Amino acid sequence: MYNRKRWQESGILKTLVLTSATLISGPLPSARCSTEAKGPAEAVRSCKILYAGFVGAMESSNHKGSGVVQLRDTLRGPEYADVCSESFTPLSWESCRSWILRQFPAHSGPLAQTEVEEAPRIILVGHSTGGWAMLKVARDLRDKGIPIELTVQLDSVGITDYTVPSNVKASAIFHAWDFLMPLTTKNIRMEDPHRTKLIANILVKNASHLSITRDPRVKNLVLSTIVALRGDLARLSRKHEIQNAEHGLTAKPVTGETPFQVTTAWENASRNCD
Repeated sequence: MYNRKRWQESGILKTLVLTSATLISGPLPSARCSTEAKGPAEAVRSCKILYAGFVGAMESSNHKGSGVVQLRDTLRGPEYADVCSESFTPLSWESCRSWILRQFPAHSGPLAQTEVEEAPRIILVGHSTGGWAMLKVARDLRDKGIPIELTVQLDSVGITDYTVPSNVKASAIFHAWDFLMPLTTKNIRMEDPHRTKLIANILVKNASHLSITRDPRVKNLVLSTIVALRGDLARLSRKHEIQNAEHGLTAKPVTGETPFQVTTAWENASRNCD
């Protein structure tokens, strides 16, 4: 049954990719993550926050015209030494999942709460069929009990990209009014509205299926989210230092569950674009 399900999901995604191929010119890239050299700073990053971005079906994972890749490169700058960022093609969703899970304890079954608390925060962005792939990864992480701070769908295309899984804390969707409109997702539902908040459903005016990834509100939302997460992690670290001091223990870095104010992050991102 498991192999049959995987075969069906793979068939769905390949069909979507081929459909997009008939609408957008250009060679079909190989299914892989970005292999561009990251520089010496990448090796010493703390990876307190993970950014995984999926480009569209007809782009390579290093396509410089994609806002998903541009954001990845921004997060590889020295001012984001606490962030590890990577980009993927839709067909390489398993590579994305593996890349994320390498930052978590390697054992079968759901993670313990203490393991989740010490793990990085996750931000996922998906464009076109990358929106499908992004939510596939999110669902697999849900099954392991791993939370996701934010998902962002950009002119998402897919059959199973309408429902955001319950492990996502906040979700946003941006869509364009262009020739791919019959295929793209305009509205999404929350698997558990009590656990996931829809913070934005934006029609981006005068944007194409490709240019929507470069809408400044997308970048500002992700960067504002990172700023908010840093603040929460710093406050939690100080709290644990005080607790350890009271018990005569040596303080150690902690990256625990925090009351992430993603709505504030979105409000800040929107103001920066006014």
